Amino acid sequence: MELVNHLEPTNSNSNLYWIGKDKRYRLVERLGGGGMGNVYLAMDTRLGKPVALKLLKESLADDESIRVRFEWELAICAALKSQHIVQVSDYGVTPEGYPFYVMEYLEGQTLGQLLAQTKKLSPQQVCQLVTQICAGLQVAHEGVMFSGERIDPSDCAVLNARKCDRVKVVHRDLKPENIFLVPTALGDLVKIIDFGIAKIRHFHSTEYTNATNFFLGTCHYASPEQIKGANNLDERSDIYSLGLIIYEMLSGFDPFGFNFQQNRVSGEAWIVANASTTPQPLRSQPDCEELSPELEALVMRCLQKSPNDRFSSVGELSQALNQLPVTSDQLSEVGSRKSKVGSKYSSHTSHTSHTPHTPHTPHTPHTLNRWLPIGVSAIALSIGLFGLPKLLHPPISNTPPKESVANIRDFSIVKTLAGHSDMIWAVALSADGQTLASGSEDKTIKIWNSKIGHLKKTFFGHTNAVRAIALSLDGNLLVSGGSDRTIKLWNLKTEKLIRTLEGHQDTVWSVAISSDRVYLASASADRTIKIWNIHNKQLLHTLKGHGDWVFSVAFSPDGRTLASASKDGTIKLWNVQTGQELYTFTGHKDAVRAVTFDSLGQHLASASWDGTVKIWDVHTKKELHTFSGHTDRLTSVVFNRDGKTLASSSLDGTVKLWDWENRVLLGTLAGHGDWVLSLVTDPSGETLVSSSKDRTLKIWHR
Repeated sequence: MELVNHLEPTNSNSNLYWIGKDKRYRLVERLGGGGMGNVYLAMDTRLGKPVALKLLKESLADDESIRVRFEWELAICAALKSQHIVQVSDYGVTPEGYPFYVMEYLEGQTLGQLLAQTKKLSPQQVCQLVTQICAGLQVAHEGVMFSGERIDPSDCAVLNARKCDRVKVVHRDLKPENIFLVPTALGDLVKIIDFGIAKIRHFHSTEYTNATNFFLGTCHYASPEQIKGANNLDERSDIYSLGLIIYEMLSGFDPFGFNFQQNRVSGEAWIVANASTTPQPLRSQPDCEELSPELEALVMRCLQKSPNDRFSSVGELSQALNQLPVTSDQLSEVGSRKSKVGSKYSSHTSHTSHTPHTPHTPHTPHTLNRWLPIGVSAIALSIGLFGLPKLLHPPISNTPPKESVANIRDFSIVKTLAGHSDMIWAVALSADGQTLASGSEDKTIKIWNSKIGHLKKTFFGHTNAVRAIALSLDGNLLVSGGSDRTIKLWNLKTEKLIRTLEGHQDTVWSVAISSDRVYLASASADRTIKIWNIHNKQLLHTLKGHGDWVFSVAFSPDGRTLASASKDGTIKLWNVQTGQELYTFTGHKDAVRAVTFDSLGQHLASASWDGTVKIWDVHTKKELHTFSGHTDRLTSVVFNRDGKTLASSSLDGTVKLWDWENRVLLGTLAGHGDWVLSLVTDPSGETLVSSSKDRTLKIWHR
């Protein structure tokens, strides 16, 4: 019988159903399901936002102690706060005894879906994903502290606990289908889902609990001790499951020779294999011989039958993974540091050179890199989802050119503006240099007097992160775009919203205003560019040609040509009046995050995730020069008024100034405490403004 048969419909003529206290959640549609229950898209009528609601099939109505235990365990799962764990916001039991819990609604795909499309992943991509998985699991494994203020002490008494203390969580059902990949501007953000059936353990006791007393995991990825019904499961059980996932990501095969992608494998066969079959060496799989022996040893250590022979924690696993060469041909090039992995599966010893590591200095090019996770609110998707890591590309391994310090000796921070409650994605400056605008993840736009650093006005109106802003030359018109897929036009004199433009199907990443204030261009993750008439607010053209998200648009000084930059690695030129595509520049090896014209419209500068800035001749269509020096992905680039110098910003937390004609790095500005996301200069070329993930704007002057 369908579970919705037990729920109360909104009315006798409706197929919609309500659930939760005070009928808070309205079920919209079923998203999927499995043996434990069904997942629904629901509307949180109190907050007016979509959520995912999982309704479990197992009725708890007949056993009050189990019902209390279930609620207690879900409370613990809800307390796990990590950008890499799907957030549980509510939980309960229906009057009929069916437990449910409410999660953030995510948009993207599972790792299982990705592997169904792409048989195996590159070692670098695997490292990027696994590092995030480990970060999420580490939060769960380290546990959360509960006190009587957080939960009724009687609930704790059910578990014979000493009041409520620190408890840790073992997932128990880690598999590709429970690893969700949320697309972001910087790559895929990992979210571990389905902690609702996790195993809970008190730190100061040997007692483990779970709301049900039967096997809830997936046989394919279950650890030997889980299969045997051990009562003392700990984090090493999750490490075994993660080892199977890593093996399959790297090879496209399972370690037991089932070739499960092509053959149906019974649960019994998986149980026997995981409990007693020795896994095949990773490098013995087809097309895996180029993987390094050290990487193979790491994976095989995760798959040891005895928990004592595995890594002791996901933190140890993550650290070891990020210190390894990933392919065998790197072994002859790396230095003298021994691998920390050690395993009977490998007779080789890894050696890599080791130098002191600072936040903005990458490891050697031949090792996988560590990265730090970023805050949950750093990535707001178009439907209101939040999350994210220092994300998914390893830092760029460039050798910085020598700096001409004398040319930058007088450049310093004159003001730091703080007021936003989250990262600042975009910044714009009026032609007279008086008015500064900033757009943030906190959904607001702030208007500042840049000369005195005074906050003049805060605009509210976007329902999600503000990713793009632009100011007209006279400083009277402000245009903003964001993750709510809208473009808003504001009158700065009256401080009123003029109009909201709709039409994009995904996040608006960039907006630009032509110098004559006739045209407005917008770029979106829906892979299109739209050109609008500012005066009558009519859509003139929808430009299609990029194969991925369009991150940036810029008008030429005469307003006749539009340049666009895309995640597909290209820059395109368009005729503004006709919408015709004029030319495509290629040469970057990764997404192009920003593009800009010089003051004469003769040159283009582009900034890319490949760590470079390229200069292009607009007329000859030739690449003139490539600058490298940043140690992470680039986010912005701007020309100075003279057209001879330019500035670039990066996730390495710095701004670099370049003399592109003489091909020298003038200097590096380091003042922000985190990613630098946007840059703008004033007409004099003496002032530079930068925005950052550290929630500040910095005004630099020389």
